[in-house]
Amino acid sequence: MRAPAVVAALALALPAGADEPAARDAFETELRAAILANGDVIAKAMAGPSQMQRHIQNDLSLLDRLAPDLLAGHPIAVFTTETCESCATAVKELTAITERYGITFIQHDLSHPQPARWAAALGLTNAPFYVLPEMVLNGHMPPVVLEKHLSPNTMKTNPQPTHK
Repeated sequence: MRAPAVVAALALALPAGADEPAARDAFETELRAAILANGDVIAKAMAGPSQMQRHIQNDLSLLDRLAPDLLAGHPIAVFTTETCESCATAVKELTAITERYGITFIQHDLSHPQPARWAAALGLTNAPFYVLPEMVLNGHMPPVVLEKHLSPNTMKTNPQPTHK
């Protein structure tokens, strides 16, 4: 995380009157020195997107492997616990959305062994969270966020008949 701090500090370091040639030359000299002194940090920052792409691909592969059992034919799953303060609200809101769009969801209780294993594989411990075929939404989501991902115009799966 040093790279963003270095870049931000350098951006803010532009001296007043930097449009003057002497001030600009001094700034460029300082910038060059900072880049040379922090080359490793800058190289890591530049390599970030490919590393991030690898993490994203790994997560998508994991979801692809888990989805058939975890989703069981539903476009979304919600993971809850009895001790979760916002879980009942999450289920109520998700029920209203799925009924409106004529789709279904599956609810998993984290106190049961299999849902707990899925959550551990996904690196999630706190309920509620939602799993869709290509993403995980961690935490209680406002209905507008869920609607964005579940509306017939944005869903990548075919809507299911309404039955639970």
